[in-house]
Amino acid sequence: MAWIDPSAPDDRRDFKPTIPALVTDEALHGCGIVTLADDRLSEDAECMVQVGNLAPLRSQVRWVKDIHNDVQKVGLMFLE
Repeated sequence: MAWIDPSAPDDRRDFKPTIPALVTDEALHGCGIVTLADDRLSEDAECMVQVGNLAPLRSQVRWVKDIHNDVQKVGLMFLE
């Protein structure tokens, strides 16, 4: 499970996630998620993501693929 704050706050203490997602792939420098379609998750957008119990990490959306009606798969690259 992942939680995303599309506002990408500078301070982790200001992390207020509004987008829930399922993690499909994990790597050292990023992850793949599936979530309901959200225009705030567009290519090159920065966000803050918390994967599982890890601390929130500043991330960048690298790609977005529509997979069904209002469902999308998103590739995130961790920036920290």
